Amino acid sequence: MHKLLVPMGSVLLALALPGMAFAAKPHTVRPAVASAAWRMPQTIDGHQVIGTIGLTATAYGPSLQDNYPYGATDYFGRPLIPGDVAVDPNVIPLGTRLWVTGYSSAVLPQGGFLARAVDEGDAIKGSRIDLFINAPEQTVSNFGIQRVTAYILK
Repeated sequence: MHKLLVPMGSVLLALALPGMAFAAKPHTVRPAVASAAWRMPQTIDGHQVIGTIGLTATAYGPSLQDNYPYGATDYFGRPLIPGDVAVDPNVIPLGTRLWVTGYSSAVLPQGGFLARAVDEGDAIKGSRIDLFINAPEQTVSNFGIQRVTAYILK
């Protein structure tokens, strides 16, 4: 029985494989982007950045179709406003402030916007985010599915 060391993040996982005839030496797993080449900002819009996460983004609007059966209200029952986002609270706790960037949209601010995680939804599970856009259904639908970066703010 031989062992194969497989990098899993910053940990090496040893797998026993029958009949394998080579030895692997443990090594440090390096991030795909060199730390000197990319640095997380320290503050955004006056808020301290405490983390970053890549998310799959969709959009929802004020229509009944997007908010059935509760109407255009957030998880806490308040009316939805621009900057509100729906998240999976197991990934991003409700109440978290975020800076969302990396999207392509004619109706959202260029470069990013300050968001509040104040809503959740049945389809928003895992590394997903749903951006509230106060616009007609077709405009909201045009957002599609995009990859975004969310900076977690203190």
